[in-house]
This record gives sequence, C-alpha cells and structure tokens, in this order.
Amino acid sequence: MLASIIMSLSNLGLDAFLQIYREGTVQGAAKSLGLTPTAITQRVRSLEKDLHTTLFLRTKKGMLLTDAGKKLLQFAQAKEVMESDILSKISSEARVSPIILRFSASTYYTYSKLLPIAEKLKTKYEHLYFDFDVDDNDDKIEKLKEGKTDFIIIPREAVPLEFDSKLLKKRKYVLVGGSHFKKSKKDPVIIDYAKKDPFTDMFFKKLKIKYNQLKNRHYVNNTLMIPKLIEANLGVAVLDEEHFKQAKARYKIFNLYPSKFYEIEWAIVWMPRLEMPGYINDLVSEF
Repeated sequence: MLASIIMSLSNLGLDAFLQIYREGTVQGAAKSLGLTPTAITQRVRSLEKDLHTTLFLRTKKGMLLTDAGKKLLQFAQAKEVMESDILSKISSEARVSPIILRFSASTYYTYSKLLPIAEKLKTKYEHLYFDFDVDDNDDKIEKLKEGKTDFIIIPREAVPLEFDSKLLKKRKYVLVGGSHFKKSKKDPVIIDYAKKDPFTDMFFKKLKIKYNQLKNRHYVNNTLMIPKLIEANLGVAVLDEEHFKQAKARYKIFNLYPSKFYEIEWAIVWMPRLEMPGYINDLVSEF
C-alpha cells in the first residue's frame, strides 16, 4: 500500500524530504535545492499530511527520521533506483546513468565473495559503481534502515521480517593457534576483533571450550591481520574455516580442535524494492 502511495506523491515533497535527510537540517536542504527554509518546511508538511504521519523529529543533532520516516526513505530510495533504471532503458543515447550499489559486509565476505561478484557484474553493466563498507560487526541493520547501504550480510537469525533476503550457505568457524600454543600447557590469550563483538564468547560457550584468559585480550580491527598475530604467538582466535585454510598456506597456524566447529547460516539482506532491476537480480543470483 505504501508503495502505491509513494508512486503518486509529489516529487517536490519527496525531494525536500530526501534532501533534509541528506543534509541533516532544513537550512541545508534549502540551500542545496535553492529554496527558502519555509518552502522546504511547507513541502515536508504537505507530504506528512498526505501520509498522515510525522517524518522527522527536530533534535539538537539535527533532523532525525521517525520510524515512519525511515520506512518512507527505504521506498523513496527504491523509487529513485527504479526511475534511474527506467530512464537508462528509454534513453535515446548510448550513455547510461551511473548507479552506485552499496554493500556493508565483513572483511572476509567482501574480498572473498563481493569483489569477485562485482568484477563479474561490471563486465555486463558498465554503468554500475560499487561502494564497499567493510564492517566486521554483525549489527548492520540500522545502516540498511537509514538508507546508508543497499545490501548487508548478517546471520540468518538477525534478519528482520520487513526486509527481503536470500540465505547463503552455512559457514564453519574454528579455533586457530600457532606453534607455541601446541607446546604450551598454559591457557592462551584471545585475539579478538572488537570489545563489543560477542562472537568469540559465543563460540567458546557453544563448544564448551574453557580458558581462564577470556577477559584480557589482544584486539585488531582488521580480521585479515589475525593470522599474522597468531603466527607471532600472541594468542589464539576464532576464524572462518575458509579464511583459516587460505591463511594456512602463508602462515604457520593450526586448527586447535579439528573435530570442533561452530556453524552459522548467513543471509544477504536488502530493502523491498518496487521493481527488481536486472543488475539486482543478477547480483542476488550470484550468491
């Protein structure tokens, strides 16, 4: 229902709405569109009247989207993509409007999956450009809700019902250590990605592996660096099994418990679209 309403809304109101979101203030939106702040405010109020809801909250940090505003943003951005795709199809010129696809995914998913897919898509769709947000935290949902990215890759159980998604194959995670640990009887120090990341603790709990040194850890905010730290005997870490196998060819690291692993099913998630352009269908089918 919302989709059909948005299709009939005035582009003037939607333009004002989107510009306030992008600039953060009414004044910024007015300057960007070459209008007065009063004109911008009137257009947004007219839009809110059509939708029977409030779209923004005025705070000290600027204009923040309400839940209804976030939902409108999703559909408005989808409408922009669809319009761009349609215009490119009917263009009498050979030139095609550039389209940017934004991804938010872990380091390993970005370089092992997304980059090869992007390379393949680029050969077919020359007007596509890519924006990779490499983020090893699992909490990426807000980025999608706020329109800061187009696709996220997160664990299956974290996928919100209101979004479209495709399940990816399950991935195994293993505990990896260096040569020093194999000879030592002491509990190792844990090497982790971030203090707020609960994954390592969850791994130890699920597999019932008990170490005394779980609180004091080494941290590195690039997961591709972890095998190097393991080889330097700074500690042990939980790695994606595929990442471990590739790193093993370069570093002297070992799977400490070959019979133990933790399995997670992942999903690629995107906001519902009024129409799925060909390049989106091709992208999703590659997973």
